[in-house]
Amino acid sequence: MTEDQKIYRKIGEILWSIMPESAQEMYLIGKIYPDTYELCLEWLQKDLSIGRFGFDNYPHKVCEDIYELACKLQKQAPFEREVWTHFKVILTESGKIKVEFCYIPQDDSWPGLLMNRVSELTLEEAKKYYIPEDEWIKCIEKYKGK
Repeated sequence: MTEDQKIYRKIGEILWSIMPESAQEMYLIGKIYPDTYELCLEWLQKDLSIGRFGFDNYPHKVCEDIYELACKLQKQAPFEREVWTHFKVILTESGKIKVEFCYIPQDDSWPGLLMNRVSELTLEEAKKYYIPEDEWIKCIEKYKGK
């Protein structure tokens, strides 16, 4: 088993350990930059509603462990050539794992905005993420069409 496969497996095991019985799929969505990171955990319930951990039971240690694994994954081939910055892990109730990556420059990112560029949003969408219009315009001018 390659090192990246070991990391995927460990992330899956960690998510499996906290996956509620009522979940169809568990989602870990995050971004990692040299000076900051953000992780979000949620799941799709069997009734198709979205579940989230509350403030009192948020699995902080799990997130720290996954953050460390994700940082190691960024350094694995082929990612070391062009390091991804955003990622999404989907774990199904049958134990299958799927991982997606995005390459989003930090200056085209925003807190709470995961797996999307600021420059890809409409102004209305940007306002939903509390992105100031002048910041949105800067990103549009710099990245539109890339």
